[in-house]
Amino acid sequence: MAKGLIQHITDSLKSYPAKVFLVENNDRFLYRSDVQDAFGAMGIEIDHGTSMEQRITFEMREPDGLLVLLSQDNANYLEDIKNEAVAIEFSLANYVPSYHIPSLIELDLSMLDKLFRNQPLVSLNRKETQEFIEKLKDEATSSEPEYNLAEFIDRLHVLLHEEEINWAVVSRLIAEGISKTIITPQFGALYDQINQANTAFQDALQTSYPQTKNASAVKKPRIVSKILDYLHFNFREKKIALIVVDGMALWQYELLKNSLPGTKHEEVIYSWLPSITQLSRQAIFRGDIPLSDYRQGPTSEEKLWKMYWKEKGCHAFEVAYQHEKIDLSNIDAVTKLAIVFKDLDDKMHGSTDYADLLMLTKNWMERSKIAQVVEDLLSKGFTVFLTSDHGNIQAKGWRGLQGREKLGTNKSGSRSQRHIEYSEPWLSDEFMANNPEMEDSVVKEAQVLYFKNDLSFSNEESLVTHGGAHILEVLIPFVEIKNES
Repeated sequence: MAKGLIQHITDSLKSYPAKVFLVENNDRFLYRSDVQDAFGAMGIEIDHGTSMEQRITFEMREPDGLLVLLSQDNANYLEDIKNEAVAIEFSLANYVPSYHIPSLIELDLSMLDKLFRNQPLVSLNRKETQEFIEKLKDEATSSEPEYNLAEFIDRLHVLLHEEEINWAVVSRLIAEGISKTIITPQFGALYDQINQANTAFQDALQTSYPQTKNASAVKKPRIVSKILDYLHFNFREKKIALIVVDGMALWQYELLKNSLPGTKHEEVIYSWLPSITQLSRQAIFRGDIPLSDYRQGPTSEEKLWKMYWKEKGCHAFEVAYQHEKIDLSNIDAVTKLAIVFKDLDDKMHGSTDYADLLMLTKNWMERSKIAQVVEDLLSKGFTVFLTSDHGNIQAKGWRGLQGREKLGTNKSGSRSQRHIEYSEPWLSDEFMANNPEMEDSVVKEAQVLYFKNDLSFSNEESLVTHGGAHILEVLIPFVEIKNES
């Protein structure tokens, strides 16, 4: 299957010997917000702000991505930026030369993909281009085409062999693949590919995770513990609502996103490790490194949320927290609102496999009325941020704990079957000494053990859970939603 337009342009940019581009774009295709979001999903950030805003973006750019700075005059940049950048002119006509470009420039990306993949051998004038567009629309069927597994495998292979792997791009590709294949015969083969990608992710995690925990939150949070600092730095004087959906993986957000109102800016961030609620959701509401003696619960979260904003100078009446029972009728004075949806996590723990969870997720989307909650918040002037504390994984059983292995376990109170916290380090040492075959499957941190592959401390053939370091548990959505106006 041929590449899509955005993918083709992305590969073209990656062929340059630079990661920063100074771009003049007279047809203004790259100024479109949907185009910028599409490139963002490919690891390319596009900035068309002021000189000062672009300077900040340049200084804080992601090392594993590409940066495009849009300007009407590339000569305006300072020498240090010019020295690291390639100056180019971008035109949509370079990629779809057979068409009348003004007829294409505002088309949605799905139609542009079809035009890119079906380019005629001769150039078309305005009338011919518009007739060709109508023909493609007529040929489009309402049925969903079969997911192209071979294209997924090829794309994943390319991404995993780049000099610097962009895990946000990899995780988005994986999320889309899961959401479209769960109840199809292709899912097993796709899941095998995901587990192979996870092997590379675990190698990267060893070096990248300590840096991620200490990364700046000015531009974006890279981990859950930095969400509040990001909100404070960028939205201190604005009305914000932070929605945390317990246990929502990226593939579940793929199902949800098209039903949400507003314009969305999507990022991928890290959960805390190990990916249990007690640590990762605590890290969100503490806005800092989680504490081991914390007692998980709505009361504790509300206290942390209010304490954080009080320390930042907010009045008590400006800060509110809601858990499960959502009431937006009396929040006119509130500027910092937190909402936690917990029941999707309950459905996850009750699922045998992703096929079960797919149906339960679709049911939850309707029953939770989350799209209506977001719409109501937007109408009240809030900027909404949607995230999760951790993802989930369709795991298989290694075996359950036996006899003495259970001694001193479950200190954290977690329901996870991929994570053990012993009361003393010597107990985890003893477990590993008695089970040396587990060395390549688990991470050991003092008295804590958690899986990094798709196994679980269970006798079940298949179950859905969390608590480990698998890419499906660790990389989660962080989405900014604004009113479309």
